[in-house]
Amino acid sequence: MVEEPWHADEGFWEAFQEFMFPPEKDEEATEQIDELHDLIDLEPNERVLDVPCGIGRHTVELAERGFDVTAVDATAAYLETARERAENADVEVAFVNEDMREFQQRESFDLVCNLYTSFGYFADRDDDERTARNFHESLKPGGTLVMDLASKELLARDFEKRTWDERDGAYVLEEHHVTDNWTWMANRWIIIHDGETREFEVSHRLYSAAELTGLLERVGFDEVTVYGSFAGSDYDETAERLVVVARK
Repeated sequence: MVEEPWHADEGFWEAFQEFMFPPEKDEEATEQIDELHDLIDLEPNERVLDVPCGIGRHTVELAERGFDVTAVDATAAYLETARERAENADVEVAFVNEDMREFQQRESFDLVCNLYTSFGYFADRDDDERTARNFHESLKPGGTLVMDLASKELLARDFEKRTWDERDGAYVLEEHHVTDNWTWMANRWIIIHDGETREFEVSHRLYSAAELTGLLERVGFDEVTVYGSFAGSDYDETAERLVVVARK
């Protein structure tokens, strides 16, 4: 029997939801969309794909601003939370429960968003290229892809072997291990809550700005620009994130 990869385990996503998406992340999403609007000059009523959408932070923010949003995620529990958020905000969103390696709507969107380090989960590198190709194929001619990651450079600069966090009486402990010549990050995440301890192995591929640019160019993007924040700052030693804008 083939062991299920960590990213396909709904129990993992449910266990860590409160830590990955605390209330302050909603405020961050609003600020990011404000900055993104200026960075790529979004037009009213454009069609936007948010993939994977998680609990819908950016999805709902975009929909509230009048965009026609499709939100895709493989985690059913997160998609249900995102749907509830959209209903509470009184906005319409098309929700799709599907793996981003499979989802594609040819030439349907003006903008594709892949945010919050939601790329590089798959052990097979070809799956990353397949996913990036889906992004490209789903965009209309002249459309834009925006990706937001914690890059190889930033993780090397800020690396900590062990970290911990506490929220409402629950504790998360993390151990981080760089492997395969700085191409892979293997992590052990432990959550302790109400006397119960749960442990998960979490891993993902590491991309530098140059490596991700090369991948996007290989799948067909014509122009790839790299920034150090959603505000469009330089990608240098002071960068906050790796923000990539790729044009079809």
